[in-house]
Amino acid sequence: MSFNRDPYITYMNAAGVAVAWIGSVLGPLFVFSTFGDFSHPNTYIGTALIIIVLLSIRDGIKAKKNGNISGFIAMCLMPLIVPCIVILSFYLFWS
Repeated sequence: MSFNRDPYITYMNAAGVAVAWIGSVLGPLFVFSTFGDFSHPNTYIGTALIIIVLLSIRDGIKAKKNGNISGFIAMCLMPLIVPCIVILSFYLFWS
């Protein structure tokens, strides 16, 4: 992996990871809140967020194949773990 990247590429990767973490929680919520209503914009926003999460997971798997463990954790494991933490905290603290 090359470390001579320009600041724009570095920022976009960091922003993509943040969007993937947030989208892993909000994407399914947007889709399920308007389930079956394909004329509502939230359905398309949620679908786009889920696609971003899936692309992030794919990039995390590629990072693992290249030996980048931190990239694997940030791009693959965290989008899968964050929704579990949110659901667990909801049931522990708000129910």
